[in-house]
This record gives sequence, C-alpha cells and structure tokens, in this order.
Amino acid sequence: MTGKPEAEAAVWFARLGDDARERERHRGLAEWRAERPANAAALAEMDALWADLEHVAALSFYDEKARRKPAATAIDKGARPPLSVIPSRLWWSAAGAAAMAAMLLLFLAHPFSNSQIFETAVGGQRIASLPDTSRVTLNTDSRVAARFTANERLITLDRGEALFEVSRDPNRPFIVQTHLGKVTALGTKFIVRDRGSSMEVTLLEGKVLVDPDKDGQTSFIMTPGQRVRIGTAGTALVDKPSLEAVTAWRSGGLVLQDMSAAAAVGEMNRYGQKPITLDRSADVAECRVSGVFRVADTERFAHILARICGLRLEQRDDRYLLIP
Repeated sequence: MTGKPEAEAAVWFARLGDDARERERHRGLAEWRAERPANAAALAEMDALWADLEHVAALSFYDEKARRKPAATAIDKGARPPLSVIPSRLWWSAAGAAAMAAMLLLFLAHPFSNSQIFETAVGGQRIASLPDTSRVTLNTDSRVAARFTANERLITLDRGEALFEVSRDPNRPFIVQTHLGKVTALGTKFIVRDRGSSMEVTLLEGKVLVDPDKDGQTSFIMTPGQRVRIGTAGTALVDKPSLEAVTAWRSGGLVLQDMSAAAAVGEMNRYGQKPITLDRSADVAECRVSGVFRVADTERFAHILARICGLRLEQRDDRYLLIP
C-alpha cells in the first residue's frame, strides 16, 4: 500500500476485522505497521474506533416485543415478509453495518482532527509524547497545541519555550507555528521560544526550514548549532550559542553569559513565583552577569545580583526589590 496511513489502516480493518487487532496473526499487517510511525499511529486510532464500533454493534436495533410476536398473516412462498417478522439478526446486521460504514467515513474524513493541549505553569516543566512517537519538552510557563492529520503534524506554540525531538516521517512534515513564523522539520531536534516581540529557533540536530510570516522575508534552512532570532520588524539574526547554555533549563539550570542585569532579571523571573524587581533609581547599565544558577532559587540569585551590581536587597511579601 502507498496511500494515506489512515485509509490503509481502515482497509486492513475492513479486510481482517477483529484479526487486525492481533498484529502477530497477520504478517503483512505487522510489516505494514513497522514501515513508518504514521502507520502505527493510524492503526492505533483505528483500533480505538473498532472498539467503539463493537459497542454500537451490541445495541438493540429492533423491537424485542415484535421479535417475539408471531406473524399475524401467512407468508406465501417467495413473497416478501412483513417488517414485523424479518429476522432480528438482519436488522442487527444492517444497522451495525451502516453504523460501521458511517464511522469509517467519519474517521477517514477527519483523522487525528482533535488538538492535544500541553502546558506548564511558572517554574514547571513537562515532557509529552506525541501520537507519532515524537516528544516535546516544555519549559516554564509554556503552552503548545498539537494537531495531527493525514498530511501534516502541526504544533502551535502559543507561549513560552519547547524542545522538540521529531520522529522521521517524510510523508507528514512536522511544523511548529508561532505568531511570527513557522519551522518545518524532518527527523530532527530543535528548540523554539516565543519571546513575544521575537521568535527564537535553536537547531540541535538535523535540519529545519524556517519560514517567517513577515512579507518580504525569505525562508532559509538552518544547520546544527545555529540559532536564529526573528523580530516583528522583519529582522533575522543568526548566531551560534553554547548549546549547553541553551538547554540548561532541562536540568533546572540557567546559564548567563555576559548578560545585562535587566536581562538577567528577566530570565530568572520566568521561573519564580516571587519576582525580582530593579528599582528605577538603580543604575545597572554597566553591570554584567555571568554564571550558572538554579532556576528554583530566586532568592539566592537576588542576593548574588545585589553583590555584583552594588545594590541592596529588600525582601517584600510580593517581590525581591533591588535598590541603590
């Protein structure tokens, strides 16, 4: 078979019925399932649908009293019996077949149409498995919606940051959409971060195509180790950051490299419930921050920042305030 995975899975179930749920009983089905991740996902979806159909088939589609009531008139040989005496199993078979056909058509018309939502709170992280065996790791205060169809695997990054480990499937591109553009990958590993005023993509392995939404901007292919920042004004900046620093959040770390005090505070505040605030009178224009910090220890970071920048720390109920 060379068609869409969902259509092929439907054919297997139509051909084998319950035997299609016993992969080891049919060598051809097992081989087809192993050809690509999309086949396995489609088969699992059909398996769930088949279970629903079994429930439908178990319903009574005829009047039990009518079934037990004897025929009121004789039936001549070759004549069509009245509806009240048609064998109940014919009613069951016709209704069950109609229900199966309707649900198969519904499945083929709208495969994998429901979106899955994954999100984290401030300071949280989450690893989620997708239907094609790809994985997404969400950083603090992040939200993604995953919608898989027969033609594409679409992930919408509504906010925050996420690392994607993508299973290869040339027939269904893996697309991450943000409000500033999209990233298309085939069997790769990359991070996408929505900064509000900019979109940031860091490629760890493989290859991705970055397609900005801004008119006039051209698409381009990234190579491993590159990071690209796309702004709302249409600017695109490419550099090669430390990948250890970019991925430190996965193990609860924050790596800062010659960062301004204001930017460092902004990074740390992504993770803490109690934010750090720089007083307006604090002159920190010349203060730079470098080091490795724990995202779960905002108070310690505030103390260190105060010493580096020559400020005083006031602990208040709702914030850590740094003042001259």
